[in-house]
Formats: sequence, structure tokens, C-alpha cells
Amino acid sequence: MKPFPEVSAPMTLGRLLLKNRIYFAPMGLDMADSLGCMSEELEQFYRGVIDGGSAMVVLGNSSIDPSTRLHERGLCLHDATQARRLEPLIAYGASRNCPIIIQLQHYGAQGSTRFTGLPLLTPSAPKQHGQRAPGEYRTSRIMDVHDIAAVRRQFVRAARLAQSAGAEMIQLQASNGYLLGSFLSPYTNQREDAYGGSALRRARFLLEVVDDIHAATHGAVDISVRLGIDDCLGPEGQQPHLLGGVVRALERVGVAAIMCSMSIAETFHYLIHPTPEKRRRLIEGVRHIRAHTSLPIGFAGFTASIEQAESLLADRTADLIGMTRAIFADNDLVAKSLAGRQGAVDACHFDGNCFRDKSNPALDRVYCCVNPKYKRPDHVRYA
Repeated sequence: MKPFPEVSAPMTLGRLLLKNRIYFAPMGLDMADSLGCMSEELEQFYRGVIDGGSAMVVLGNSSIDPSTRLHERGLCLHDATQARRLEPLIAYGASRNCPIIIQLQHYGAQGSTRFTGLPLLTPSAPKQHGQRAPGEYRTSRIMDVHDIAAVRRQFVRAARLAQSAGAEMIQLQASNGYLLGSFLSPYTNQREDAYGGSALRRARFLLEVVDDIHAATHGAVDISVRLGIDDCLGPEGQQPHLLGGVVRALERVGVAAIMCSMSIAETFHYLIHPTPEKRRRLIEGVRHIRAHTSLPIGFAGFTASIEQAESLLADRTADLIGMTRAIFADNDLVAKSLAGRQGAVDACHFDGNCFRDKSNPALDRVYCCVNPKYKRPDHVRYA
């Protein structure tokens, strides 16, 4: 008998057949080239993850338009050159039975004005999103219906570019306080038009984007949604119990899967240091979402080992488990564990330093405490 039968079980996800239940969840590595294209460095990283046994890889934070950026080396997908540069990685994933899913991102009010000089788009009067980089200024604009229509077209263009690069599934980033997620949340969406009010009205923008992409691709590209289920703000913000009708609506419009996530910019500290209480909160939220749909449900957050993933799958918390930091720490975690070599895994410290690297102006990339491929330089220390 296989040591982890639940993890090892194949499954169908839309038109994809996954070899197991572990996926590399989206991580903003910000290692693209100056044009937002896949760089050799970034491609080599993802090839390592593909070779390490994951069932699929979600390529994180592909910005859908030049007007929305966060980091200088963020990945982009709004022109044909950027799409062509994705083709080799997508083909490599297919050759290794590890499909690449392209996450489409609009940063909304959590983006940066430094690289665009343009206002940040927001559904309502903006909330405070923490400290900005030195010298950065912030301006924002509440979206009108013309802005919404323009962003819908941007998502469609990006989805068609992903399709042209060979992707069979895209993921819409509707979590963590970014634009689509900010429309879903009562904390950031206080609109009084057709895009605000009830939970379903707040979901209108997301549902329209799904319909637009299906129409533009003639249903040839599956759509998954990374859904923010908990802003970690209590009654003021998004909570799992508000999303039952939204989840059912996503199923009706033909979404292939829902991947759950928690926290926004103001509450990102919830993800830095995992505790049993935070982990329990996320898991209970995922279970609530799953109770409202027959769609495959996944989630990412706080899963450190295949043993933990096996337990979550066995008790039917989710259908597939996203692992980011743990696989970043050891790209071969899945292959080692399924071969019975769990003791050989370089375990993530879950100290959050990889997240701190992203905002460290002295660093050119995200590093790791344990992975020898990109171990953090000794002189870099965090309090």
C-alpha cells in the first residue's frame, strides 16, 4: 500500500488529470525580466518545482495590464511577447505531467504607483494599506462602470494570451485584498450601484469576468478562482458565512475549481507565523465553503508536510492541498515524501523571512532559510 493513499490519488480538475493532490500554490517571486517576461532564473525555479513531484503549479501574479503593478520584476501577461516567453515552461510542465495554471492578477488598491504613475483602482473610498516604499506616493480612483468594463477586457486579453501560450486553465486572483477580492469584501466595497450591496451584487464583477473569458475562449480554457474567504477583520470584513451564495453562483457560471485563501494587506501578519488557532480558523472556513458546492475545493496556507496534507484530504476538508513555503523550502518535498523519504525533506521554518525579502530593497529576489539553491545570504538578518 502506498504510504499516503489520499495524497497519491489522481483526480480530474476541469480538463486536467492531476497525478496527485498537492499543488504549488501561487507565490509572488518577482523574478521576471524588465519587460515582465519569464526570465531564465524564474523558469529554472519552476522547473525545479515541476521535477519535484507536484501535481500542478499555479504561476502567481501575472499582471493583466501595464496600469497595474506591484513590484518592478513582477510577471506580466498583457502582450504577445510575454505570452511566448511562457510557452517553454508550459510545455515542460506538460511533458512532466505537471500542468501550469496561469494566475491573472489586477492589484487594485494594493498595487503600486511607482511603476505606472497612474491612480490605483478601488471599488470604494480606499482603506489604509500599510506602509509604502520610501518615496512612493499613492493616488486612487473609485472605479466607474467604464473602468470596470476596461478591466474586464484586460482579463479577457490576458486569458486569451495564456491560452495562446498553451495553458489549459487560468486562475482569477480574487483574494488577499486585490481588485477582484476587494469587490467581494464588505470592508472594501461600499458601493451603492449594481456592483455593491449584497454579497451577490459584490460578486457581479467577478462573475462577469468569468462569463467574458468563457465567451472569448469558447470554453476552451478552464477557470479556477482563488477566493478570499476571510479578511481576518471580524464582522467588518469578508467571512466564510457570507460566501455561500457566491460559491453557488461561481459553480453556475462554470468555474472549474475554487482555491481558498485568507488575509489582506492589513492582516497579512496572520500568514507570517502560523499558530494552531490560525490554522484552525482557515480550515474551518474551507469546510464551510465546501459545504456549499460540489466543485473541487483547494486551499493554501500553513500546510507544512505531506502528513498534514494526508489528514486534511482524509477528513474531506479539501480535494487538493496547496503548499507554497514548504515546497519553496524543498522543491522535492512531494517526491521525497511519496517515496517514503520524509526524513530527507528540508523543512520550512515558517519564520516569514521569505515574505520579508519581497520588501527588502537590498535584495534582488526572495531567498530561503534552508533551500541550498537560493539560501539567504548570511549577512541578511531580520529581527
